[in-house]
Amino acid sequence: MLYGIVSQERAHRLVWFLNKIYPYNFSRVDDYEIEIASKLCAFTQFTFTDEENHTTYTLIGNRDESQLLIPELKTFDYLLLIKGAINFFEEDILKENIKTIPTVQIIFEVETEKLKSKHNLVYV
Repeated sequence: MLYGIVSQERAHRLVWFLNKIYPYNFSRVDDYEIEIASKLCAFTQFTFTDEENHTTYTLIGNRDESQLLIPELKTFDYLLLIKGAINFFEEDILKENIKTIPTVQIIFEVETEKLKSKHNLVYV
């Protein structure tokens, strides 16, 4: 599952807000590096693994200094990728929790099948 998030907040600050929402515990990992248009780009990345429900959440910036990770989603500042046993995933609770963050303007589920550049997310 993939969600787009609009927030002018810096990534570390957004994660601080996310971590205040139970049961999330995101931590910084190495930047996601990928070559786009013959240029090596680095996107900020944070992950949280919910071992009880076998689900991994990855928050990744959609912009580096000069490039978008997913150009079709240019209005979104961050992408939230959820992998694993999503049968136990409670989408409504996640969306409502994230909407309580004062600096989040929108959270929207993205249909990945329609994305031309979804291959940019293969190694996330």
